[in-house]
Amino acid sequence: MKKINVALIGVGSFTKALVEGVAFYTKHPDEQRGLMNPRIGPYHVKDINFVAAFDVDERKVGKKLHEAISAGPNVTKQIERPLVYDALVHRGPTLDSVHEAMRKSFVHESSQPVVDIAKTLTASRASVALNFLPSGGEQATYAYAEAALKANCSFINCIPTPLAVLPNWKKSFESKGLVLIGDDIKSQLGATMLNRILLEFLKMRGIRIMKSEQENKGGNADHFNLLHRAKTKEKSKREALLHFLEKGDAKPTVKFLYTGTPSGHKKVTITIEGEMFGRTPFSIVSVIEDEISINGAGVVIDAIRVAQALMDQEKQKDAWKACPFLMKSTSHPLSDTEAFTAFKKLLHELD
Repeated sequence: MKKINVALIGVGSFTKALVEGVAFYTKHPDEQRGLMNPRIGPYHVKDINFVAAFDVDERKVGKKLHEAISAGPNVTKQIERPLVYDALVHRGPTLDSVHEAMRKSFVHESSQPVVDIAKTLTASRASVALNFLPSGGEQATYAYAEAALKANCSFINCIPTPLAVLPNWKKSFESKGLVLIGDDIKSQLGATMLNRILLEFLKMRGIRIMKSEQENKGGNADHFNLLHRAKTKEKSKREALLHFLEKGDAKPTVKFLYTGTPSGHKKVTITIEGEMFGRTPFSIVSVIEDEISINGAGVVIDAIRVAQALMDQEKQKDAWKACPFLMKSTSHPLSDTEAFTAFKKLLHELD
């Protein structure tokens, strides 16, 4: 079985969780717990091969990938000792990917010269690139996406920057036989998904929503970044929740809080208030506590294999069928049940 050659854009905690997750399921090939789909098309998790990475931090640039993932400020808990890779972390362009406040705390910017992204992707023979840049890095996202096009590399946009939802980008990738999947990766056990399921259930039962609030609290670099650049992330989450609400319902609110203590732990509190029969008030409070980066890696592992399988079968135009299940912001919004059905149908077609 051929390998899926993957390039990683950003070597933060999310990348650490993904690389270690691949190591775990490679070392334990019979283990299926924690996987949404053990096999997609002909591909198992062990078929994922990391061939290149990009970052701007001096603690990571120039190191082998399996070494760089443990450098600061990465804080997520270890899943498994990583496999050894020849892949180096290259100095990528900073552009707008680093907020000024991050430079004073989380990012130690490298003085190494910026590489040619497209040439590096081509030399590595990467077939899929994953975008894990910090939220708000729009210019940087578009620069990497353009480079991926030049290098004939499919692209998975795991952050809220609008890309796959834009028809011109979608057309550009499809015209070259490439896959574009995005935007803003869902978690395997996602707070927004649970929030949506609760709202859908309440509207099915004729209940008016008076309050819908989601509070996300964490201590990793992404949560610190979101203190300053939460706009696109909040918009992505709000739009995902609006699907089931009616004109008279309260608009959902989403906020991010940084704990100040370095940790991959995340706590999300969902509060919903409404009126039921006889305008009688009720309230629901639901809490999820998890390792945020590991939670997201459980979904990316499917996105990688779907992208490669679509390319193999020249079905790049069917990528939209995977997006509503894997991503928060898509060009074809569906309910979670509809998204799951469409995704499973696509997997059957790729089998």
